[in-house]
Amino acid sequence: MAAACAGIGLAESRKLRDRAVLLESFRKFLTVAEAEIHYGLVPVGELVLSCRQQGPLLEDCAHRLEQGSRFPEAWQGAVKRWGGPDQAFLAEFGRGLGATGLEGQLSHFQLYRELARTRLEEARRDQEKKGKLYRQLGVFGGLALALVLW
Repeated sequence: MAAACAGIGLAESRKLRDRAVLLESFRKFLTVAEAEIHYGLVPVGELVLSCRQQGPLLEDCAHRLEQGSRFPEAWQGAVKRWGGPDQAFLAEFGRGLGATGLEGQLSHFQLYRELARTRLEEARRDQEKKGKLYRQLGVFGGLALALVLW
């Protein structure tokens, strides 16, 4: 019983860590993608395929592209699977990607890089504060429940 509760606490703590990792990889993608579009005018699909190693979201999107999906559908499908609490934010980014000319795309990347930075800072704060709390609540809650039932 105590181990199950501790496991729940660890799982919730891991969700916080996974969010920070996702946002960090998305931010790296934005930096690389902005340069690729600015200097190479790379199409969106090729851009995602070349950046697929930067995290599960991009890997999933690239896989969907390889299976014949168009970018908007591939992106939305990947975001639904991996987006978590940032699903709306990531989906909105995908809707604007490739929708304007070069200057519009560069502005789009700059805006989302700044928004991602803010979200990443929030995710790291949550991971630091709430992650420890979730782990401790899981362990101590499980121990308390085991004592009550014993």
